[in-house]
Amino acid sequence: MFKFLKELPKVELHAHLNGSLNTNSLRDLAEKVYGNTSEEFSQLCARFVDFEKDSNLDKCFEKFAFVHELTSTAEGLQYATELVIRDFANDNIQYLELRTTPKANNNYLRRDYLRIVLDTIKKGREKYPNILVKLLPSINRSEPVAVAEETVALAVEFAKTDPDLVVGIDLSGNPAQGKFTDFSGALNLARKEGLKLVIHCAEIDNTSEIKEMLAFGMSRCGHGTYLSSEDIAHMKAADIPIECCLTSNVKSGTVSSFEEHHLKQLMEADAPKVVCTDDSGVFDTTLTNELLLVAETFNLTRDHCIDLTMEAVKHSFANDEERQQMALKVEHYVNSLKSE
Repeated sequence: MFKFLKELPKVELHAHLNGSLNTNSLRDLAEKVYGNTSEEFSQLCARFVDFEKDSNLDKCFEKFAFVHELTSTAEGLQYATELVIRDFANDNIQYLELRTTPKANNNYLRRDYLRIVLDTIKKGREKYPNILVKLLPSINRSEPVAVAEETVALAVEFAKTDPDLVVGIDLSGNPAQGKFTDFSGALNLARKEGLKLVIHCAEIDNTSEIKEMLAFGMSRCGHGTYLSSEDIAHMKAADIPIECCLTSNVKSGTVSSFEEHHLKQLMEADAPKVVCTDDSGVFDTTLTNELLLVAETFNLTRDHCIDLTMEAVKHSFANDEERQQMALKVEHYVNSLKSE
């Protein structure tokens, strides 16, 4: 099953840039930018993906400070973006929607940050022609509303100049911080300007906020861990997929075990869902491994895995022609197996 899934042309819809640098890529980044290849740094990289049994969501967010330091320069950010694209391409991802929160420091403004990432994605088309990458700028709910408004304004601006690259807005960050209603105005503006909305919803047990988010609406739901049966029925009726990230949820402690993951409930309800990595570097995984985990945990067949991939194609923010091409790649792969 691993070989089948590894070679399957996959679709990744929930991946954060700074969380998707694996240990080897972190080492490559440090060597390229800082010339740091010491044993001490290697041990630091190893600890980056090492989770204790008492790990929780707060500890996961603490890990990002390490990566943010490595991407605090234009050169570091550019190379990190290239490495992430490289790693997903190596996992045979044919389509990737990458998320990142525009940052500002002494080396760049938020506008510069997005331009660096976008330019790297464009350049990557020649080096990695088998993967199509889109960008979703992220609002960090831990930051002030004014920053969210600036992020949306920049996303709208870049979407007009690069409509095939900037396709949506993501609301993420520590779900225990900030209030959703504070950001609804910025999100509503993004939606009015034609951007798709992906919202980290029901990542923690906060019934009132979950109801507010569902009433507001979204194109896709990030995690959906604490959606009730009634909420899931609502998502099914509205054809809003839940982005399921098994390793992320279990390692961060929001789900007790893989067997208890809410993906099982979604499959039983025949609700829309997609399997994703979230932060493949932080959680030391790949989309191949996530699909294998799903298959082994819930006794899925190859056909089930193909159906999950086609479901991801359907719910991507690609245009009709791009979705058709993705579906054809999956079809060609399946047909090639039949001819063997």
